[in-house]
Parts: sequence; C-alpha cells; structure tokens
Amino acid sequence: MNQKTLFHKAEIKKRYLERSRERSIKLKSHLIESYEQFLNQSLSSTLLKGKETLLSLKNRLIKELKLNLYILIKERIENNYSDYIAYLLKSIQNAKFAIDKPQEIELKFNSKDYNYFIKNFDIIVDLFKNPVEINKDQHDFIGGFKISLTGGFISYDYTIDNLIDKKSSFIQMEISKIINDAEIKGIENEFENFIQKQKEKISEYLRYYEQIQF
Repeated sequence: MNQKTLFHKAEIKKRYLERSRERSIKLKSHLIESYEQFLNQSLSSTLLKGKETLLSLKNRLIKELKLNLYILIKERIENNYSDYIAYLLKSIQNAKFAIDKPQEIELKFNSKDYNYFIKNFDIIVDLFKNPVEINKDQHDFIGGFKISLTGGFISYDYTIDNLIDKKSSFIQMEISKIINDAEIKGIENEFENFIQKQKEKISEYLRYYEQIQF
C-alpha cells in the first residue's frame, strides 16, 4: 500500500471522525434541549397544578366553613328565637339614626321574621319617629333585615347572610392558618431542586457518551 493510498485513507477517517463528532455534538445538544424542555414543562405543569389544587382546596374549605356557619346560626335562631328578636331590634335601633328621616322607610324581613313583626308591628313603629312599613323580601335569608329608602333608590343590607360574606376575608385568613403556603412553597422548591439535579445527570450521561467513540 503506497503512501498516497495511506494518506487518502487517513483523510477519509479524519472526515468520518469529524462528521461523527459533529453528529455527537448535535445529538448531545438535541438531547439536552429536549430533556430540559421536558423537565421545564413538567415543573411548570406541577407548580400550576399544585397552585390550582391549593386554591381549589381553600375555596372548598371556605365554602364548607360558610355553610357550617349558616347551619349553626340557623339552629341558634330556631332554639333561641326570643334572643334573636332582641338582637334584631337592637340592630334596627342602631341603624335608625342614619335612616329615621321624613322619607319612605321600608324594612324587609324573611318569611318567619315578617310574620312575627306583622303581628307585633307596634314594636317596629315605636322605634321610629317617621312612618315605616315592613314587607317580606322576595329572597329568603337566614336572618337580619334589609332597609329600603325613597322607593328603593337607597338600600342597606343587614342580613346575616351578607354579614357572613363580609367576614369571608377573616375566614380566608383562618383557612390560610390551616393550609400553610410556606409548606407548599417548600414542596415547590424541592421539586425545582430535583429538576436541576436531573439536568446535571443528563449532562453527565452525555459526557460519558462522548467518550465512547470508534
């Protein structure tokens, strides 16, 4: 085999090794890119699902807590109706200072309270200096009352249902004590560390792959 032939074969082998190295680099880059993309998608998906699950859990607990409050208050009203009426009259007394003026004053109650006060209307009349009327609200509620002034142009909602809704921020704070956001964040950080370690591992595997060449 002459020198020209040997040189030609050496050139062929050199070009083959160069192409092989190029393919290896491209393959490595592709694998790293694909794997990192997969890990990042997994991370985003997991964090999103975690936050959605947390939010769903909080909302469900808040809803259940509010429902339990409704049930508890309703039972207390039924078992201590006279005390509830006293509370109602005191609440009306506190509200009258802002509304007891020469205008159309209308108090709206739920069915049970309306039936009580229509039979004891003098109790309501004695609270006001100006004329007042009472009616049954079209929407039944647990307790409390609504005030309508000047034909409905001005209204106030003193229902227990509305009071519970206004206290929802407090309820959310209580729920947050049960579900600690810091713990959820800790889990997220652990998963992020896991993702980073997986990225480092794939780089190690590919460096080992580069060493296996023919």
